[in-house]
Amino acid sequence: MNGMEVLAPAGNLEIFKAVIDAGADAVYFGGKLFSARAYANNFDLEESKKALDYAHLHGKKAYLTLNTLVKNIEFNKELYDYIRFYYETGLDGIIVQDIGVIKYLRDEFPGLNVHGSTQLAVCSIDGINLMKELGVTRVVPARELSLNEIKYIHDNTDIELEVFVHGALCYCYSGDCLFSSIAGGRSGNRGRCAQPCRLEYDLFKGDKPVMTKGRYLLSLKDLCGVNDLDKLYNSGVKSLKIEGRMKQLQYAAGTVNVYRRCVDRLMETGRNDYTVDDADKKLLFDLGNRCGFTDAYYHDKTDNMVTFTKPSHLHKDSDISFAEDKLRVKCEFEAKIGNATRLIIRYEGHSIEVTGGKCEIASKKPVSVEDIDKRIRKTGGTPFEIEDISYDIDDNIFIPLGEINKLRRDALDRLQDEMLSKYRRAVDVAELSKKASKDISSGKLPQISQLIISISNKEQFDAINEMDIPTKYDICIPVHNNKLFTGIDRDKCKAKRIFADLPFVIRGNKRHVLDDIIDVLSDFDGYVVHSYDGLSYVKSHNLSGVVIAGAHLYTFNNQSVNAVNDLGADYLIAPYELNNKELSHRLNDNSILTVYGRTPMMITANCINKNCITCDKTSKDLTIKDKKGHSFLVRNYCDMCYNVIYNDLPMSLIDEVDKISDMGFASVKIDFVDEDEDAVSCIIANAVQVPLFQPGFAQRFHRGLGTATACDISNHKFTRGHWNRGVE
Repeated sequence: MNGMEVLAPAGNLEIFKAVIDAGADAVYFGGKLFSARAYANNFDLEESKKALDYAHLHGKKAYLTLNTLVKNIEFNKELYDYIRFYYETGLDGIIVQDIGVIKYLRDEFPGLNVHGSTQLAVCSIDGINLMKELGVTRVVPARELSLNEIKYIHDNTDIELEVFVHGALCYCYSGDCLFSSIAGGRSGNRGRCAQPCRLEYDLFKGDKPVMTKGRYLLSLKDLCGVNDLDKLYNSGVKSLKIEGRMKQLQYAAGTVNVYRRCVDRLMETGRNDYTVDDADKKLLFDLGNRCGFTDAYYHDKTDNMVTFTKPSHLHKDSDISFAEDKLRVKCEFEAKIGNATRLIIRYEGHSIEVTGGKCEIASKKPVSVEDIDKRIRKTGGTPFEIEDISYDIDDNIFIPLGEINKLRRDALDRLQDEMLSKYRRAVDVAELSKKASKDISSGKLPQISQLIISISNKEQFDAINEMDIPTKYDICIPVHNNKLFTGIDRDKCKAKRIFADLPFVIRGNKRHVLDDIIDVLSDFDGYVVHSYDGLSYVKSHNLSGVVIAGAHLYTFNNQSVNAVNDLGADYLIAPYELNNKELSHRLNDNSILTVYGRTPMMITANCINKNCITCDKTSKDLTIKDKKGHSFLVRNYCDMCYNVIYNDLPMSLIDEVDKISDMGFASVKIDFVDEDEDAVSCIIANAVQVPLFQPGFAQRFHRGLGTATACDISNHKFTRGHWNRGVE
């Protein structure tokens, strides 16, 4: 393959073959387990083998998506057998989100290429370095990265970069979205996203509605990078990924063929003379889009990306079809009286010879060359086509016609097996344990308090610090707020430890924000990190202290617990999507459970304030309201240029004390987002009236969730998140 790989989606076997015929260099597809498109017509094992063989016979590659989070109970022999099938059949690579699955694959199938999914939300060379440490061979970085950021990563690593070039865009950083999960019970991290970003919302600033261009505030236009292929190539992109495993054959094949032609044109004409034909642009548009296309992220912009109006799926019917790309073979057929019949098939260095029964003199009607030729060329249902046949036969011969068919079938089967043999693998492993590892790899843990409190502003800090709290606690202070963390008198802070709460997103083009305050950061007792970029940043800067990995690092299973420990985290905040039963089966010795707070449901590069009001580079709170009347807090963090959308209700698990106390968590955490001083004081006061998780604690705590005046718990609104229901 020259230039960049054209990587196509396939939702079924028919589409898989079609995109190969349309010019794809590689295809990604989902199997029946752990695919991020749970509602696609995913491939069973028989279809998967046919797909892999079809790709390999045509000199192409195939990648399996195993890009969902995996629960402990799912780390069993079924998972091992599932991956082993693909490994032995010759899978070229596997696309993974779950950090525990990456560790598992490296341990059990070291010869398999592992591609880090875009759902890992890797945004910088720091995160890429962690992926390399894990043994990942290719990374799909966050779709929000600019060409300059991609180039910087390429220039500083030898890991292959796969970049989305066409198709639907998520409003949220992929993998960081819990909106569908929390609001609707369908988890995008488990392949069941209900796409709440495609719904209508009203915008409010305080209590006042804000007029907007339309109500589809979170709906992005589709990506189209066909004009930027030269720039993507210059940025070091190895693979161009086309989104669309839920799309129909015509869309997939048509889009792939346009990008095939454009990449070929780029390689032929040179990067300085690259242009796109108007006909190709029109075809891409006609194949379907959501209110037009955008390439703004490539150019470090977010301008004109939101549809505002109802997303359309424009599609104009057109006759798009591609003939199956048959492999053209040459044959030699020999039939000499008294000798065995012989058929030789040759293809690109392969030579297959098969023999049949003895050729005899015809007693009645002899077999003609036409009879033989007709049967040898009968290759329907195979990937082969007979290009040329040479004959060396005697006159007046008799051969059973069924034998000629058998010779052809045997020869083509053997040719196919020989061509595919280089892709087959054998696994030599001991009997696999049916249980996930039970070891914690981090060794002796540094101390933390039983209660950790996270704050968002100075008023919340002052409210807590003015209280006489009888239990030891640690406090987490957001790095976003420079006035907050530089204005605190550490000598007067009553918390046992002060942690720096790092940004949710740390991109290479914003890394200087942290670099400029590295001396201040180094004075904290520890760090809460919310991404692999953040975890690597702490490691690479030798910031000493306790490292807490946030819930968005998704330690869903014991394998992921161990993997994130190995990467440098001391403690892990348990993910939001596990229910109480699943949490009880997880390693919790070095984990922290969030028992109160608004769940961050979306982390976004698009700014609602900028898109709908103006970019004044000032962090503020807005609210979006859905049709059901649920109001979601939107907070923009201008120093690192991202938004967080929080759940409308705080999540509280305090009255689940009996279950929590038996799970062995190292600590519990309270997160304050928009609570005022009175609410903070009341919540903490009620929370610490009695020792944590003792009888009576739950009711007192919930009375404090509203205002400073204790309210009747029956009137208080909160959610338990996924504590009871979990996700499928």
